Amino acid sequence: MYRAFRRGLATNLRALNVDDLTISEILRHRDVSVPRATYIKRVDEKSVEAMERLEAEVRKPVQSVAAKGKTRKADSVVPVGMA
Repeated sequence: MYRAFRRGLATNLRALNVDDLTISEILRHRDVSVPRATYIKRVDEKSVEAMERLEAEVRKPVQSVAAKGKTRKADSVVPVGMA
């Protein structure tokens, strides 16, 4: 989990055009080659688009449905085309 956080941090900083030396300093590495080889990963455009679509789906408000005179939250369903 710790490594996943560091990888996500380094990758996102790189996507924000932060230079590798600064990323290395943030991760507390003396040698910039370690973050480059271990933590900074290339992110595919399709992956970014897929995560943005997932985020939009998750942010949608939960709908309520009536069941035997009571109101309850509906189950969240992801459309087949989105899976």
